[in-house]
Amino acid sequence: MDRIQNQRDFIETFVRGRKLDIGLLGAGILMGISFNWNIVEIAIFLVFIWSIIGPIASRYLAWPAVFFLAFTPMLLFLGRKEQAEEFAIYAYYFMVMAVIRGVIEVRGEKEENHEEKGL
Repeated sequence: MDRIQNQRDFIETFVRGRKLDIGLLGAGILMGISFNWNIVEIAIFLVFIWSIIGPIASRYLAWPAVFFLAFTPMLLFLGRKEQAEEFAIYAYYFMVMAVIRGVIEVRGEKEENHEEKGL
């Protein structure tokens, strides 16, 4: 019983501290629904939003890009051109997100180095 109460306290504290983030994700879901996106497109958009507010390390955003890129030629070989095009687009989305996060990470490291050197 005590363990369940600790989990509830953790969830309540998490939600209280992240109301704006949860609101932005909810707005992303509503936006995806209003544009008639499918569930995969909405999920990718939510990952994009979370990568900005979260943040998610660029290496974790690069793995889905590699996954989608690896499956694209296989789908073409199997004659599933439409799905291969979708996977290529998803790979591009994740590559763009990884590059954006990578630039932000490099800038953050440069700022830390300047602060350490007293510049």
